[in-house]
Amino acid sequence: MRDYEKFRAATVAALSERKRDNGRRWRYVELAKATGYSVNTIEQFMGGVKVTDNVAIAIAKALDIPEHLAT
Repeated sequence: MRDYEKFRAATVAALSERKRDNGRRWRYVELAKATGYSVNTIEQFMGGVKVTDNVAIAIAKALDIPEHLAT
C-alpha cells in the first residue's frame, strides 16, 4: 500500500459520514458485513495492522474511497 496512514484516515472519515438506518454512524460490524470480512479483520486494520490488498480494496469499495488509496 502506498500510504497506509492516509488510507486509514480516509476510512475513519468515511465511517463517520456513513449512517445506519437509525442515523448513527457505521460501526466496525457494518463495515465487516459490507466487505465480507470479519470484525476482527476490520479491527486489526483500524488498529494499524496492514491487511492484504483484497481487504483494503473491499473497504475502499464499501466506503466509496478511491481504490488507488488502498493499493
